[in-house]
Amino acid sequence: MENIQAFLAEVAEQLGLASLLTGDACAPYETDVMQCRGRAAAVVIPRDTQAVSALMRSAVRHRIRLVAQGNRSGMVGGAVPDNSGKQVIVSLSRMRRVREIDPLNRTIIVESGALLSELNRTLETHSLYFPIDIGSDPAIGGLIGANAGGSRLLKHGDVRHNLLGIEVVLADGDGTVVQLLAPLRKNNTGLDLKQMFVGTGGAFGIITAATLELKRIDQSTQSMFVALPDHGTALEVLQAFEQHFGDLLCAFEVISEAALAITLRNFPTLHHPFGQSSARCYALIEIASSMPGLHALFAERTEQVLEQLYERARIVDAVLGHSSSFWPLRDNLPLAIASEGIPLSFDVAFSRSRLVAFREQAAQWLQHEHPLLQLYDFGHFADGGCHLIVLVPHAHIAQYGIARVVAVRSGIYRLVSENGGCFSAEHGVGPVNAVYYSKYTTPKVQEISRAVQQLMDTQAVLGRYRYT
Repeated sequence: MENIQAFLAEVAEQLGLASLLTGDACAPYETDVMQCRGRAAAVVIPRDTQAVSALMRSAVRHRIRLVAQGNRSGMVGGAVPDNSGKQVIVSLSRMRRVREIDPLNRTIIVESGALLSELNRTLETHSLYFPIDIGSDPAIGGLIGANAGGSRLLKHGDVRHNLLGIEVVLADGDGTVVQLLAPLRKNNTGLDLKQMFVGTGGAFGIITAATLELKRIDQSTQSMFVALPDHGTALEVLQAFEQHFGDLLCAFEVISEAALAITLRNFPTLHHPFGQSSARCYALIEIASSMPGLHALFAERTEQVLEQLYERARIVDAVLGHSSSFWPLRDNLPLAIASEGIPLSFDVAFSRSRLVAFREQAAQWLQHEHPLLQLYDFGHFADGGCHLIVLVPHAHIAQYGIARVVAVRSGIYRLVSENGGCFSAEHGVGPVNAVYYSKYTTPKVQEISRAVQQLMDTQAVLGRYRYT
């Protein structure tokens, strides 16, 4: 413990006591939204990049592991410490400054502790926004660390596709600050080094600022809720909308009948768009453009497409409306499911052609092997994403200890692998899914990842998870 005490004394002297929390004051930072918990030696809350650099120098000198933290909204436990009481949380919550907005270039340079909601409120006056649309409210650094995608990835891509630059503090003895913030869409002067820090959960450096490409706020939209006979038909409906609307198709979310039912049961202020329906699942579809004056055209073309699909028995029913009428049915799903038991969440991804097969296999496997559990699925169907939640109902929690929960997770991930899928679609690798990284990532890829991490962090002082 001597090195920790020496490290904390050094940090207090360099950054001030106001930037350092110890003991019970650390508690709010030791738990994330998924209730992953740890015990920190301390929490350091730097105010600027220079403070992060000084902190890194001290950490390398005293061999202290730092865990970078944003808004603790991740799903793999990557932003909380382990239970050793020896790791130090670096909360970037004070680093929220907007350094530059360039409306003409459609870019913003913002510090990594800024929240997504704050960012978009700031951009509203310029009729711009950052097009990563997710239910939580993460910090920008966390978005980059997880390479988040969200509901509109179909049109705008994930964070990687909307990131122009970063500023990052490296895990070396000098606390080197690498400044790659140039707001350029075209820059081929060597390696695109910023990509090394995307989706790696803070394992290669602490991101302190980012340059983001922005989109113009949509001026013309059309949203609809469509009842479908089955998940397989959803693919045909998706293809029809892509053929008729091209890249104006902004979102295509599929919700199972069971998932919609549990949401309505737990949120009585929400209403079924059709009152009742014989559908097996539903699609929340959105068409959008930043060009004004297209509402009538969107509505007319949408009605034509829906009519054709109905005549071919590819949809059961459909209703057009404002997005605010439909998205709460999607966004409140996780809370509704969690209210009836313990949810085991799987954020997985496939090629579109394998998504339905996986979903059916998972349902059959659970019914056969774990009939007491309940399956709810929803997600970004158009980009191959699936949020699959296996619920352990309150009445059966006692029958599902750690061993049986591990068996459920292992069984689902086996099916993911057999269908050519990815076990972590948007959240990276952390303590929650580390064992599956070891099992399903090829040995050569693991070897390369280890080598890169060793190069970037020779003293092993950075990140919650190491690629070992």
